Amino acid sequence: MAFCRLVLPILVLSVVSSYANIQVPVFLWGDLKTSIKSNPLSNIGQDEFESILKKELETEPFTVVFIDETLSVEDFSRKNSEGETSFPYLHANIGKAAYLPSVEEALDALNNLADPEKVDRVKLTENGLSAEFEPESVKILFITLKDAREGESREDMLRRHNDFMQEMYNKLEKQYGKVMAVYTAEYPSWTVPKGLSRSRRQAQNGAIDTPLDGLKLYAQDIILTVGSETTNLNNLQSSSSEFNDTTMSTTMNFGDNSITLNFAQQAGYWFFNSVNLRRTSPAVNEELLPNSEVFAVMGFSYRCGQTISFSSGGETQTYNLIFQNLKVQPFFAPNGNSTLEFGDSVNCVGFFTVPIWSGLFVVFILLAITFYGIMMMMDIRTMDRFDDPKGKTITINTAE
Repeated sequence: MAFCRLVLPILVLSVVSSYANIQVPVFLWGDLKTSIKSNPLSNIGQDEFESILKKELETEPFTVVFIDETLSVEDFSRKNSEGETSFPYLHANIGKAAYLPSVEEALDALNNLADPEKVDRVKLTENGLSAEFEPESVKILFITLKDAREGESREDMLRRHNDFMQEMYNKLEKQYGKVMAVYTAEYPSWTVPKGLSRSRRQAQNGAIDTPLDGLKLYAQDIILTVGSETTNLNNLQSSSSEFNDTTMSTTMNFGDNSITLNFAQQAGYWFFNSVNLRRTSPAVNEELLPNSEVFAVMGFSYRCGQTISFSSGGETQTYNLIFQNLKVQPFFAPNGNSTLEFGDSVNCVGFFTVPIWSGLFVVFILLAITFYGIMMMMDIRTMDRFDDPKGKTITINTAE
């Protein structure tokens, strides 16, 4: 018992310490006085990183620290769809820079060396810098990059940060002359703490992944098109469901727009039959039908991965409702406080795919060749009678 009481705290401390030691890359460039060499096979501790910074700050250059929310070594090798790197400015300055791939508690080391009276902290938002800094009284400027945009890929966001760092560094260099820049992050992008992963996902896109009564639904985006007007329905305000023996209707309210998803079950299958669209300005009550059937076996979820659209042509307008990257499953019963889970997915892929047909075709050819060869060998006839030179000559009839 005493041994267990000793081992348990040690295990808890080891787990806590593993989460406490956050390791992120650090990229330094600008007015560097010493030659910094790092070992990519080992981590740099906080004390060692502080000693490196002390040597660089002896001449008191103006220091600007760019802090991304997440950053890992893999981000520096990212490329967009056109094959372009996300950090062309940093790559161009790699010869005069210092790159430390893994530093423990890099921000704590920077904060420990910063003089509170000569430090200013601002944030980069979608509208620019959150505040102006005092150039005469500031020696270290911390800029937190929190300007993620909805629907933007990570490659594009990092490219914007690269351009911003280039613009800010050139501006400060003209103003101060000697400038040292540091680029790091709060957390690694490939091992984000569990408590931050969901909030970060919601900030990146407007996906609908909200528990509904009796319905489990995920959609990357819901787009309503009325004529030439396009509206993204991603601000779900409330929802409600109505149940019957074989039908179910779930209403989702998005401010001025609301949609009612109508489901039905029959012969062991569930069907996504229609969507009722209601608008307050102007007043609209329209029934939209799917352009292709949406159904699955009871207990299974629908997950085809393509765009699912519902449309209807009114007297003066054409209404289209598009579910992007839809995954849905009705349960035809209120779930109360219980959490719904998706069943196995129906991916709309036939059993006989192209690789399966190709394999069967080759097998059939090999079987045909083998069968033909066996038949030919079975048809070979050998002689079963032989002439006796001292006896009568064997006579073989034509019938034989």
